[in-house]
Amino acid sequence: MDKSKLLLLVLFSILICGVDYRTVNAQLNDSPPFFEEKSTKVRQYTPLELQLESFIGGLRVGEPKQAVEFWILGVNNRSGAIQYTMLSPSLQEKTRSKFEETRWITGQSSPSVNNFRFTNEEKLSESKMRYTVKYDVETSTQNLVSGEKIIIVEKNLEPFRENWFISSITTKYNEWEAFTPAETVIK
Repeated sequence: MDKSKLLLLVLFSILICGVDYRTVNAQLNDSPPFFEEKSTKVRQYTPLELQLESFIGGLRVGEPKQAVEFWILGVNNRSGAIQYTMLSPSLQEKTRSKFEETRWITGQSSPSVNNFRFTNEEKLSESKMRYTVKYDVETSTQNLVSGEKIIIVEKNLEPFRENWFISSITTKYNEWEAFTPAETVIK
């Protein structure tokens, strides 16, 4: 059988079986339904949801410093979505509603945080790093104050998901800064 006939046969088989690229049936720990019952657990994903899941998965980083750098990119662009993606699952769970309340936009237009720089990097263990990051809080005409954040990054130890994520952000309070939902602010 030549390649074009084989391709048509495969496509026709998919069409007959009713496979839809937007349908996801596999779920962990699901028992198969009885023949008499209809499965109500099938989740239909829209193309936009699939695109978003692909985007989030693509932001998984393989180096600890990259997690902080992407988070800083999110802060600079006031993108709560990018900041949230860099957080550990437990920190995401604790802060999701706060990000949603702000419609995933963080910070403020003025004064803004700029000029982030790494001033210390400390290896706490094989799967944990601590970064000290300093930055400026400024308006378009003046530098108001310098700030400092201590960011803990941990390695995800799940099999086949050895990415790094932020598990803690501690910031010294200053009156000019709008802090992000994931930060613990110390006065």
